[in-house]
Amino acid sequence: MKQRIIWLSGLFIATLALFSFTSHEDSAAPAGYKISVKIKGATDSVYLCRYYGDKRYYQDTAVSDAKGAFVFEGKEALPEGMYFVLLPGQKFFDVIVSTQVFSIEGDTSDLVRHMVTKNSPDNKSFYDYQQFYLKQKESVDSLNEKAKQNPALKEQTTEAIKAIDVSMNEYITNFKKVNAKSLFTTILNASEEVQFPEIPKKENGQLDSVFMYRYYKNHFFDKIDFTDDRLIRTPILAPKIDRYFKDLVTQSPDSIIKEIDWLLAKVANSKDTYEYLVRTLTYKYETSEIMGMDAVFVHMGKNYYEKGKCPWASKETLDKIKERTDILDPLLLGKKAPNLYMTDTTGKYVQLHSLRAKYTLVFFWDSNCGHCQKEVPKLFDMMPKLKAKGCVVYAANIERKNEGWIKFIKEKKLSDPAWFNVIDSHTHTDFKITYDIYSTPVLYILDENKKIIAKRITIEQLLDFLTNYEKIKK
Repeated sequence: MKQRIIWLSGLFIATLALFSFTSHEDSAAPAGYKISVKIKGATDSVYLCRYYGDKRYYQDTAVSDAKGAFVFEGKEALPEGMYFVLLPGQKFFDVIVSTQVFSIEGDTSDLVRHMVTKNSPDNKSFYDYQQFYLKQKESVDSLNEKAKQNPALKEQTTEAIKAIDVSMNEYITNFKKVNAKSLFTTILNASEEVQFPEIPKKENGQLDSVFMYRYYKNHFFDKIDFTDDRLIRTPILAPKIDRYFKDLVTQSPDSIIKEIDWLLAKVANSKDTYEYLVRTLTYKYETSEIMGMDAVFVHMGKNYYEKGKCPWASKETLDKIKERTDILDPLLLGKKAPNLYMTDTTGKYVQLHSLRAKYTLVFFWDSNCGHCQKEVPKLFDMMPKLKAKGCVVYAANIERKNEGWIKFIKEKKLSDPAWFNVIDSHTHTDFKITYDIYSTPVLYILDENKKIIAKRITIEQLLDFLTNYEKIKK
């Protein structure tokens, strides 16, 4: 299907300013790099920066002379990919690195139109592309302005824009053919949106309402060359993957894990892309604020780091990830909560698993914690509504001394048959590790079988969660 150029939007050209490409050659890399630059109007310090996934990093720095000339130079070759030169005043332009020694010259008054390169065919082709595009866009803008001023020209303008559209498509097709192995061609392909066929009808004659979603999801990555590691050094791949997981994948741990395994299998032979995705996805779900997503982190730890599939990871990193996954694994949603052996204010043992209730709220708190001093009475005041839903509260104090704990209980009158004040007086349980208690208060919700159905939610969220949970169960 023909690629459609949207002339009435400035979005593409704004995005295009971030693009560059590079040819992929098999020749041995030189010992270092030297990029000679002369930009009229540039002064002071300038920076060579690199793209890596969704991040930007400084690669090198230089100082321009009075004529705007400066050189980036290093003893080790730069990885192939897209870089950008950051000028004073937050102006920047992209360069591509395939050949390691080249020069580039331009003018801050219009960095794209005035750019000239030497000894870098890829950069020359890239800027030729942008300059041709700008000329076509100028023509379209001029036609639209004339039609705006004279509505009688609307039909004539539409036909003229169609002709320009055809010429641009022909240029793109030819560009991709001539520069088939260039990074910019890879970027152009990766940037294409999915083209939809006609929506089929079901047996009853109605249109398939979920066809568009299924088709879009199944073909979302069709134009991505996952064998090309250079893509991870552009601003294209990471946002596309993020969009896929955010908009097209069901936000449940099982669905996300399935999609991650599928994606990592596709990039398994692309060393840089694979490493980036494993690192990024592991961190993303380790730090996710969405309840239950720690299951994804545990999966990454156990199935990638612990199985030797992350050769870049140091022993220290591997040990830390294993320690963290070992703590979180027993606390995942759906797993039976670890038992607790604590005593009440009389010294009598009250085992967590011995409580019989539709829901058990395990609430860790500390009488010296200012936040707890507010939250504990707030939770206790909810007891009539909580008992109506079949809840009991296992109020587990994390202190080792009874004085402050008992004093607080008496002052706040925390006495109710469904409220169990307990403390680990005999140090039977290292609950700070067992329940991952690194701050207080912390609330876990267990079902009648003592399986974890929620954790680390606020007191304000508690009743709404129980109401919604019951609706979902029904």
